[in-house]
Amino acid sequence: MVIGQLRSELLKQRPTGTTLYLLAAMFGLVALVITMNVLAVGVDDLSSSARQLQDFEAGSKAGMLFAGLAGAIAITAELRYGTIRPTFLVTPRRGPVIGAKLAISALVGVVFGLLAEGLMAVVASVALAARGIDNQLAGGDYLQLLASGAAAAALWAAAGVGVGALVRNQVGAIVGLCAWVFLVESTTESFVPVFGRFLPGGAGIALAGNSDALPAVVGALLLVLYAAAAAAAGWRATLRRDIA
Repeated sequence: MVIGQLRSELLKQRPTGTTLYLLAAMFGLVALVITMNVLAVGVDDLSSSARQLQDFEAGSKAGMLFAGLAGAIAITAELRYGTIRPTFLVTPRRGPVIGAKLAISALVGVVFGLLAEGLMAVVASVALAARGIDNQLAGGDYLQLLASGAAAAALWAAAGVGVGALVRNQVGAIVGLCAWVFLVESTTESFVPVFGRFLPGGAGIALAGNSDALPAVVGALLLVLYAAAAAAAGWRATLRRDIA
């Protein structure tokens, strides 16, 4: 049953118009932010590896956000169009269904994270070269960004499933996640950075190795706890609510 459910969820995650729109928006956001960061900063400031690594946060943040959106859409789309009803008729036990959605969404999150980090590396390298600035990051730095960025995006995708299961409304879940990243986290990072580094976005940046304020191990632990809490809340809500 578990294998069959995983296959079913994997089939549902095949590329669709929504997925392509998410990828296109993510690519556009990463390219725009990286290009602006590189062009707006002085040559001397961009010459250090620490500053270059900091500018690469755009890929990590975009990967996490869009992975979270993909996770939320994975369940809210079924609730919106009613396709989850036949799923629960075939599999009356809802636990395995939600578990499969979490697992496959996390896998999709890995893909989003890898693509975001990869695009970030390419665009940043091209932008630095265009300004005649030596790229200070080595192959090991890129491997760390790819691996940890993919892990952070996977956890955000799982959290997105939990948020979607709680909110149930697709537009509400998408707006809520975007507002959290662009308003709550950005404002907190700007005005109360001591707290901002402990939020899900800050934890993800630390996991990606881009934070001097929070060790990567602490960031990973925090992000696991956030994802587990959101997934557990969404799991519980799905088990207790009626599917109209």
